[in-house]
Amino acid sequence: MAQVLERTTFQTSREMDFFSEKELTTQTGHGIQEWPLVVIKELTDNALDACEQADVTPVIHIACDAGGITVQDNGPGLPEATLAGALDFTVRASNREAYVAPDRGAQGNALMTILSMPFVVDPGDGCLVVETGGVRHRIICRADPITQRAIVEDETESIPEVPGTVIRVQWSENHNDKHEIVWPFDDMTVVPGPKTLWWAREIKLRVLAMVRGYALFNPHLTISLDWFGEQTHFDATNTAWKKWKPNQPTSPHWYGQSHLERLIAAYVTHDRDHGTDRTIAEFVSEFDGLSGSRKRKSVLDEAGLQRTCLSFLTEGGTFNQEAIAKLLQAMQAHTKPVKPSRLGVIGKDHISERLKELGGDPEQITYDKTAREEEGLPYVLEVAFAWLGDDAPDQRQVFAGANWSAAINNPFRSFGRAGQGLEGLLSDQFADAEQPVLFLVHLAHPRVEYADRGKSAIVLKSGNKEVQA
Repeated sequence: MAQVLERTTFQTSREMDFFSEKELTTQTGHGIQEWPLVVIKELTDNALDACEQADVTPVIHIACDAGGITVQDNGPGLPEATLAGALDFTVRASNREAYVAPDRGAQGNALMTILSMPFVVDPGDGCLVVETGGVRHRIICRADPITQRAIVEDETESIPEVPGTVIRVQWSENHNDKHEIVWPFDDMTVVPGPKTLWWAREIKLRVLAMVRGYALFNPHLTISLDWFGEQTHFDATNTAWKKWKPNQPTSPHWYGQSHLERLIAAYVTHDRDHGTDRTIAEFVSEFDGLSGSRKRKSVLDEAGLQRTCLSFLTEGGTFNQEAIAKLLQAMQAHTKPVKPSRLGVIGKDHISERLKELGGDPEQITYDKTAREEEGLPYVLEVAFAWLGDDAPDQRQVFAGANWSAAINNPFRSFGRAGQGLEGLLSDQFADAEQPVLFLVHLAHPRVEYADRGKSAIVLKSGNKEVQA
């Protein structure tokens, strides 16, 4: 009788999703050659959010050298609880993902990917250094090859306390034979070869473009870059500039049925884990325009949910969709849609000043703004164009972003009836890739969603319609 193998069903830890080049590429949406940009983008987004929540005018310094990337801010400091949560690779911790708001990002695992990135880049010496609140953390994250679970070592020491947070993704300066495209990314230290030397120059230009993008999209930001000793600096043009802050209440008009169900589920799960059960009145009070007791009472009376706990909407392991629909309808009926200007307008003066700093001809800078509200969803679209002059290199520079964050790649890749995207549209207007022009496009929108984890293609929702941009 032939031997029969009874296969065993093995369970593999999802923690391994962060500890290989392939898996980390999936998590971030970008290949290893773009990870320096991922580090800078995610840490800069977090730094800006932290400063804005604390009403601190942001000052951010980025440094790139042969042994690492450092991002330093002047915010309130990274909370220990946030860092501790990121060290748990079994869960995804985010205070953005379940809300609908004009946030810079909602990946939900950004800090976690940056924690594991040094190990993947340099298994021998890679680490993450975090300085905040008078403590320096030297964090080494690696995966046990047998159990396939994360092993986290957090070495701490006391240091003089200064405002803000310093985060450094660090690796050895002497391991540049691991990858075809190598780290470190300085063209003076990489292994010689046309591909690596080309990429070293390219990544420098892309890092510089990202820093310029943040300076363009954030009038209140002072930002500087130290690239192997080469300095670039942008002072804030308007330290009093305001936008919708990350800790402002969200508007009920920004939610569809599925969005509100997702938020309710997140709250109910959180409360169960902490042995609490908030009331629907408490839930409603967190929305824009519903902090007053009179309005809350009107909403609850209209929805028939007086003196009811939020968990009621999820009893039986499913959503009470009829009750949630009534609640959302009542919340929207008793509030006004947010005006587009409340989201935040970058403005002609700031953009013109920045474009002049980047070499734009002051006489040939144009700016346009569209600010509208459609079915409760406000948006502000700002575009600008500058001519660099006949003596400038024949190369178009495009700065594209959403919600005050610079994009790693152009996210407006497919729109219009023909789906030609931004590059095609510019070429149709005689501003192709070989023209010495600067072009800026920025979208502020509470329901920006992305087609991938790398935030490389925007999906816009207007009512029940979906358009990939």
